[in-house]
Amino acid sequence: MTSSKPTARPSRRSLGHRANAAPNMNGRSAVGDRLRDERESRGVDLFRVERDTKIRTRYLAALEDGDFTDLPGDVYARGFLRNYATYLGLDPDEIEDEWRAEAGHAQPVRPMITGPQPLTMRRKVVFQQSHVVIGMVLAIVLVVAGYFGFQLTRYLSYPTVAVSSAGPSQVIVGIGDTSYVLTGVATPNTTVLISWNGQDPKQVIADDAGKWTFHAILQAGPNQFDITAKNIDTNHASKTVRMVVFVPSATPTPQVPTVAFVTPADGAAIAAGTVAVTGIGNLVTSVVLTSTKLGAPLAPGASMPPSPAPGATAPAGLAFTTASTTANADGTFVLAVPLQPGMWQLTLVGMTATGAKTVAVSKTITIPYKGINVQLSLLGGNASLRLYADGVSIEGKTVGYSAGYAKTVIANRSVCVFSNVPKVTYLAINGAPLVKMSSLGGSSTHVIIDSKGARAVNGC
Repeated sequence: MTSSKPTARPSRRSLGHRANAAPNMNGRSAVGDRLRDERESRGVDLFRVERDTKIRTRYLAALEDGDFTDLPGDVYARGFLRNYATYLGLDPDEIEDEWRAEAGHAQPVRPMITGPQPLTMRRKVVFQQSHVVIGMVLAIVLVVAGYFGFQLTRYLSYPTVAVSSAGPSQVIVGIGDTSYVLTGVATPNTTVLISWNGQDPKQVIADDAGKWTFHAILQAGPNQFDITAKNIDTNHASKTVRMVVFVPSATPTPQVPTVAFVTPADGAAIAAGTVAVTGIGNLVTSVVLTSTKLGAPLAPGASMPPSPAPGATAPAGLAFTTASTTANADGTFVLAVPLQPGMWQLTLVGMTATGAKTVAVSKTITIPYKGINVQLSLLGGNASLRLYADGVSIEGKTVGYSAGYAKTVIANRSVCVFSNVPKVTYLAINGAPLVKMSSLGGSSTHVIIDSKGARAVNGC
């Protein structure tokens, strides 16, 4: 006898049926309560979760209520559950195991009647030349795609940097140490920028293994280093790592204000004009420079006299000038002073904010003559003189000049000297030692000095 009632189809949602769930003491789903509590602790609502996970609110509410029959099948229910758990920071495997424990493991109903199996035929694979071409094209496409993928990843990635000795506390080195070697690792071939106490950063390059080394200069007290790795091509930079190296002082006595030259060097020969003087001071707010002319420039081959001892008073010179400036925050300063040919003593004195002066420091420089400079002196007798500069008479008389007379003649091209007594007439040419006029021209009463040297002539 055949029944007219149709055979019921097996349910597709047997695994998620609520009748099989194991509710907690308040009649709700333990998995659902756990999801809801975690969401509420994060302060988000279901609409926010829907926007972030793309799971509709009706399904999210069904998961929290334990109403798994309202979900679109076991596969979707399991996917929604795992995605929701991951979004809330829960272990998706653990949540799924609890859900299965609540829902049970119902076995799907399998049909009792099977239809005929389809007839299958084995087809023999035949490789043709076109297959090789297609394979080569695919290989090239994969290589190119891999290259561009690598470049894209490199462009989008940010470099990293780490310092081997960096940490939450500062590094303390020995008393009076002036240097420290910073080492670390960074993204290979990136530029590592090291800034010391807020100054402009120095650069080192990480090698192929990512290792880098920097020799740092230290000063007494804390030395703060800010280290950043930067990709010059993409301008991407890592987070800054800060390291402090502390150099303890030998004694607790306060620092003494000082001032020192950086340029020019002692004994330097500098062209006439504006001379730049740079230096650095400690605990000074302003600096005064005194330039004292000591005499003529050094003769070729002559040795520079020793520099005065620190604090010595500059001797009375032929001329002097002064200049002052304010020291920068790091103690550096720059002064510009115009100086003419001659030998000059430069003296620096720093001043503190309270007006106290530092010990003076000095250097001696020389500015050679440009052109011709002749110093004439009469020693041991009188003479009649006539002097010419660049062919123009600048002084002369027939009445004799007395012994001890001195005159400096400066010219661009030539200087000519007439003396009726060459043996008492002495000449110093371009700072060279004095020589008798008779040693230059014998008994001649006329001597010319130009680019060819000094020699006797018949007349000026």
